[in-house]
Amino acid sequence: MPLELRRIKAKRIYENIAEQVKALIAAGNLTPGDKLPPERELAEQLQVSRTSVREALCALDMAGIIEVRPGEGAFVRRVEKDSIIEPLSFILLLEKDKVREILEVRKALEVESVGLATERATDEHFSKIEAFLAEMEEDLLTGNTGERADLKFHYSIAEATGNTLLIRLMNTVYDTMYQTLATTRRLWMTNTAGTPQRLFEEHKSIYLAIKDRDKAKARELMYQHLWKVETELARIYRLVQQADAGYEDIRGSGGF
Repeated sequence: MPLELRRIKAKRIYENIAEQVKALIAAGNLTPGDKLPPERELAEQLQVSRTSVREALCALDMAGIIEVRPGEGAFVRRVEKDSIIEPLSFILLLEKDKVREILEVRKALEVESVGLATERATDEHFSKIEAFLAEMEEDLLTGNTGERADLKFHYSIAEATGNTLLIRLMNTVYDTMYQTLATTRRLWMTNTAGTPQRLFEEHKSIYLAIKDRDKAKARELMYQHLWKVETELARIYRLVQQADAGYEDIRGSGGF
């Protein structure tokens, strides 16, 4: 069926054409893979020149919104799920020494995640979060650091948002963070008295706030929890880096 397009009246004609095409995509009238009408047909519907249409399509192609295939026409571009995540993973991999920035990104994502989780979590989500909380408590009794259960606890909160992009971003940040800070976290957990118990209590409080649907409290508790974790991990990480640098100095001077 013909697309509903308005006649162009503004001065920068190609920009108006591009805006209309974007609006049609946003409204779902055009979906990934759909072929746009030919230039001639678009020009007739919009009552503009084919040159203006061509300029608009070129601009949309450069923006990655459509794909112009010579001899075939213009198509709404298919966006792969990993198209944003993979470049982000690469950037984080290259800059994984920027611990503070990674932890800040984590904090921003998780505070928003827990707020959304209080609104959207289902009984199934609550059951999963409870299971990982119980696993953390079991780790306390057996003397384990609880790293696996801790990660799953936070990830299950992200899942409760129902936002697939947010979940994937969380996964990317966590992968990078744990590659970078795995040793640091173990040192912190095993050498700071009372840390595992305190972390468990903080996680439990966050869970109860989610279950109570108390968005403000859940966000505040998550922020405070992550701020403390961020502060401690950054401190321990600096000590580890200093110790490593000292080791390199000794080794380089023939001390070993």
